[in-house]
Amino acid sequence: MKNLFLIRHAKSSWTDDSLHDIDRPLNKRGKRQVAAMAGPLLELGALGDPVYVSHACRARQTIEGLLEHLPEQDLVSGIRFEPTLYTFRAKHLFKWLRSLRSDASSVTLIGHNPALTDLADMLTDGEVPDMVTGAVLHLRLPLDHRRQLGKGKGTLVRYLPPAQASYRLYRRKAPDTPETGNSLHKQVPVSLRHQLDTIRALQPGVIQGIDPEFLHQFRVNLRRSRAVTEAVETISGESALRKGLKPLKRMARRTSQLRDLDVFLHYLDQQASDNPRLQRSLRSSGATDFYRHWREQERQSLSGELERKKWHRELTQWEQTITGKVLDRAVGETTPDAIHDTVRERGMLCLGLFRALSTDAPDEDFHEVRKALKRLRYLAELDKGYYRPLLRELKEQQALYGEFQDRHQQLWLLAELADSRMDRRLPPVMTELADQIDRERQAAREAILARAPRIDDQGQSDD
Repeated sequence: MKNLFLIRHAKSSWTDDSLHDIDRPLNKRGKRQVAAMAGPLLELGALGDPVYVSHACRARQTIEGLLEHLPEQDLVSGIRFEPTLYTFRAKHLFKWLRSLRSDASSVTLIGHNPALTDLADMLTDGEVPDMVTGAVLHLRLPLDHRRQLGKGKGTLVRYLPPAQASYRLYRRKAPDTPETGNSLHKQVPVSLRHQLDTIRALQPGVIQGIDPEFLHQFRVNLRRSRAVTEAVETISGESALRKGLKPLKRMARRTSQLRDLDVFLHYLDQQASDNPRLQRSLRSSGATDFYRHWREQERQSLSGELERKKWHRELTQWEQTITGKVLDRAVGETTPDAIHDTVRERGMLCLGLFRALSTDAPDEDFHEVRKALKRLRYLAELDKGYYRPLLRELKEQQALYGEFQDRHQQLWLLAELADSRMDRRLPPVMTELADQIDRERQAAREAILARAPRIDDQGQSDD
């Protein structure tokens, strides 16, 4: 079995007409692509020995940029510049590969299109997408020797373009939030449609699972869609909206554990960066591997769900809900007076839940207040101009509850690690970390109890 990685050079510059094609350098976007792809290419195994590179300037700068962003890796010895790879014809690459004398199980080419995409098409019978600049294709070839290379023998393992490896690169081309003015009747359907388009656009990055920001923004848009719809449904009583929203609510819940693992792995990296004892313990105890393996299992499971026809069908049904008469009718009943009455009612509910809290109340009671405050905020956002002071207060409240929620979840994740070990105990330095997190959780509880929500006064307008 052989692995073949095909990497298209990053985006090059066309600004200097006096340069020959072979001399064109990378432009700023190309350099950003290289920075975004360095880590993922290393993780995929695409930068192992050997790596063959076209001697064109843009290909040379691509591999040089990758090396620059991976200074701790000893990759230079595996780099070979190959003039034959400066070609736009797949048959030249095919012939070169068949004659390649290398026993390596994996070979990487950094070259040019359309040759790379056409070669992949030839080897897989047309299973591959057209490669954008900076992208990588991973093919698996059931061969013992490369001279056995033939048409249709390969399978596509993975295709990764830079915009699915980096949320920042994706965001540069993502559509801006549409202007809707102050009209609620226009604002709600336009916002929901924009959020649906964004959910669909973010899915490839979520499936790749390289930049956690894709998952975070995916969840943000799921929650916003749910928030706006539930607020309108609460006021209008339109039950069809609640039914249409079920798949989005289910997916939001489905992604929560993966997001918790992303956040916790980042937290562990931060804590270990200036704590050598913790760093050694995470490595020697297998804790980092435990969480990374768990995270990868969650990612693969989620990716499977996102790629199923059922989820795409549910999104289509949701699209019909937010573009049809049901939403129009519900928004028509969502008048300012109805919004204010419902906010007042929900505000009193929040205060009642808060006043029932105590120093020895279970964590679940704090979670209930957090969720109630969040729903109140979503309602108030239907009339942002009137509720500006209330929204500021709710934002501050949510910061307090968010700190508490993070610490609660981190303790649960550490408990799961302890349960996975033969002695059912954490290593000493990680026990110290758990004690620190528990103290921070308790401090967050005390901060919440010391600051009652200021939401009982409904004269919220700044006017």
